[in-house]
Amino acid sequence: MPKALVATVLLVATVAATGCAIVPKNRRMYLADPTMQASDSPLEDRARRKLHNSREGAAGGDGEPAGGGCGCSN
Repeated sequence: MPKALVATVLLVATVAATGCAIVPKNRRMYLADPTMQASDSPLEDRARRKLHNSREGAAGGDGEPAGGGCGCSN
């Protein structure tokens, strides 16, 4: 292997490893701030979860027990 390729692989591995960080438990509450949510509307999120659960109900898509897929229940 050429030395330039080895150096490039080591550089990429070093940069990738520096992106990982262990966050202490007492600081995780700052990462779970509501301003960091993907959506601003809790009603839209609930509707999206209901649609997903009704479509994936037969397979247990969210890790919940599988049930009916009609989406009739609230």
